[in-house]
Amino acid sequence: MNAVRCVLIAILALSLLAGCGSIKSKLGIGPPRTDLRSLTMLAEQGANQGNATQIDIVVVYDDSVVARLPKTGPEWFRERDALQKALATAIEVVPLEVDTPSAGFAVKLPKRVKKSFAVYAFANYVAPEGWPLIALAPYKKVTLRLQSTSIELEQK
Repeated sequence: MNAVRCVLIAILALSLLAGCGSIKSKLGIGPPRTDLRSLTMLAEQGANQGNATQIDIVVVYDDSVVARLPKTGPEWFRERDALQKALATAIEVVPLEVDTPSAGFAVKLPKRVKKSFAVYAFANYVAPEGWPLIALAPYKKVTLRLQSTSIELEQK
């Protein structure tokens, strides 16, 4: 009888824990959460052909909206206002403008970033084709180094 009771208590405890998003993620139930905890921006002399660079960090809290996000910086900046209205609380945007050169600065990430499913950087580079979105979620600590015609991601 004691063994049955212990099993029932264990099942009840696991059922209660399964409702918690962070426990689900730790147990491998549901989509994985982001690992990102620290982001640093750095711009070399002549980055983005000497122009200040507009960068948006987009934190995604609803994994179903990932497919709706644009694939390049220019697309993001064209659609940003409409997407922010349509997706409301499913995303959070941290807008940045990085001057060249920039010795580097830490980006203040939203407090809820630990609960996000994805984090992307969209850069408004001068090149007409723009720059593809940069996935930041797999990295715990990362630096984005803006260069004259490219962006380098450095994992710490």
